[in-house]
Amino acid sequence: MAKFFPMFSGSEGNATYIGGSNGGLLVDVGVSYKRIKQSLQNAEIELSGIKAVLITHHHSDHVKGLKVFLKNNPVPVVASKETVYALEFQGIINSEYPRIYIDELQSTNFEDMLVKSFPTSHDCKGSCCYTVTLGTGQKVAVCTDLGVMTDEIVNALSGSTLVMLESNHDPVMLRLGPYTAELKLRIASKEGHLPNAVCAQTLAQLFTLGTNRFVLAHLSEQNNTPEKAASATRAALMDKGAKENEDYILYIAEKEGKRVINI
Repeated sequence: MAKFFPMFSGSEGNATYIGGSNGGLLVDVGVSYKRIKQSLQNAEIELSGIKAVLITHHHSDHVKGLKVFLKNNPVPVVASKETVYALEFQGIINSEYPRIYIDELQSTNFEDMLVKSFPTSHDCKGSCCYTVTLGTGQKVAVCTDLGVMTDEIVNALSGSTLVMLESNHDPVMLRLGPYTAELKLRIASKEGHLPNAVCAQTLAQLFTLGTNRFVLAHLSEQNNTPEKAASATRAALMDKGAKENEDYILYIAEKEGKRVINI
């Protein structure tokens, strides 16, 4: 049975496991190796079964544990060329580790897992997200850290069995919250993060295209609540006539996840 495990989610660190019977992949390593190892162990997932690490972009909450992880598990790193260059500049990876450049609309295989990337709009050159099609035919998507949703991204996500999408902030909470004016503008910009309403509208559109499992991710602790994020998505899906737990299943990615989703 295939597994999807949102291990860590949020501004303090992000990591997601996707795997099948022949092993799995990590999307981002944004927490320490020790925490990654313990999280996988708690979920009864073999660390030795990880075939590669997919990196969405080089911000620290997505790569801070990568250097030590690779030292202990020298698997290939998959990322855009710009992200690889940034990781090399930061001293996180070097020529010892195999890397696979995956840019717009490219794909690569690990065992029976087909990986595709698609570019996203974020304040980080080379930022991308991923879909992984497993040998069983299920397609899953991890898509966070983007300021705007496009038709191209919707097309990339369409046909997925499960989609994890950023539902980062509530605009009112952001506007009234403690962040500086500069940071508020960055988050709300087209190179920032998705608000609840855009996430909700996108997931409702994907529902009409066949997706029925949704994971809300990268929720801001300061500018959002799980209740607000979930309420927005439920309302958008209700408008499509969908009933929760009958027509679709909704999950919230926790700061430190404990739930493995079987798909």
